[in-house]
Amino acid sequence: MKYFVTLILLIIILTYGQILETEFPLVLNIALVVSILLTTVLWEYSVLNKNYESDFKMRSQRKVFGIFELIYAIAWTMLLWLGNNSYRNVIFLIFIFWAFPLTDLIMWFIYKKKKPFTVFIRDNELILNKRWTQKRNLTELTQIQFDRFSKNLKLDFKSKSGISIKTTEYKTDEIQSLLEILIEKSENEVFVPNNYEPKTKNSC
Repeated sequence: MKYFVTLILLIIILTYGQILETEFPLVLNIALVVSILLTTVLWEYSVLNKNYESDFKMRSQRKVFGIFELIYAIAWTMLLWLGNNSYRNVIFLIFIFWAFPLTDLIMWFIYKKKKPFTVFIRDNELILNKRWTQKRNLTELTQIQFDRFSKNLKLDFKSKSGISIKTTEYKTDEIQSLLEILIEKSENEVFVPNNYEPKTKNSC
């Protein structure tokens, strides 16, 4: 939460200085931009320092780029750039939308080296250790779906919102073990999705 609050405050200050045309010194603008990027990186990096007692856990083999965040950044860049006569009025605002794609790129190299644990199962609790930590009771699991486009396993639960696990981040045999545990712990009739086809060879 501290990273989220810090990020919002930095964005508000930078946006205020650009939209209201406050004469922020160039050095201050650059410092705010660097601070935003540093905050997003530290937010993501904090995942590597978290660990949970567990019966089963999986290492993330790579950091998958957020395709929608990239599209979002490109769209806003074009909109702001083409809608202004001077790039100086929008260049710092444009960077706000590129903070997370750039963070993903930085974290791709870090994840490749560190391979942090990001999925844990402790008793009947599933813990997804990402930017926002998500916890779910596996006995309430009602359905497992697989999205062929995003390669996400989508898990639906009775009392809480569903969560997604990107299969391309993990080793195939670990995903298989995860599916077995999910089916075993659920109190409902859940099955491996018919359209899920595990890779025969893992490239991680």
